[in-house]
Amino acid sequence: MGFVLNRPLGETIPGPTGLPEIPVYHGGPVQPGKILLASLQWRTNPTVLAFRAFTGRPGEDSVDHEWLPGLRAFSGYSGWTPGQLEGEIAEKTWLVVPPSRDIIEMDRPQDIWKDIMRESGPMFHLLSEAPDEPWKN
Repeated sequence: MGFVLNRPLGETIPGPTGLPEIPVYHGGPVQPGKILLASLQWRTNPTVLAFRAFTGRPGEDSVDHEWLPGLRAFSGYSGWTPGQLEGEIAEKTWLVVPPSRDIIEMDRPQDIWKDIMRESGPMFHLLSEAPDEPWKN
C-alpha cells in the first residue's frame, strides 16, 4: 500500500477537536472516495522516516499529539499485487530515491516531483519540463 505524496487537492477536512484543518492529497486510484489519515515525519536522532496511519474517522480525537506534525489526509491509495511493485522497480518503471527531509516535509508539494526529477540527471530534468498535457501543444 502506498500514497501519492505530491498531489494536494486544495481541500481540507476537519482536524481533531480544537486543531487546524488537515490538507487532503490524492492518495491513489484505489478507493478514491475513502479518506485515510497518516502522519509522515522526518526525525533526526536517529535519522529516520516515521510513519503512522490512523484508522479512526477524520476529525476524531484519535490522533496522538506527537503525530500531529506531518498529518495529512489522502483520498484513496495506491496498491499492488504481491511481487508487482518489485517487478515494476526491476523494469525501471519507478524512479526510486532515498527519503529526505525535503521530500517528507514538502514546503511546496506541487513542485516536489519536478524538483526530484531535475536532481536525477539530464534526461529526467528534460522530462520534468514537459507540459502536463503535451498533446495540447
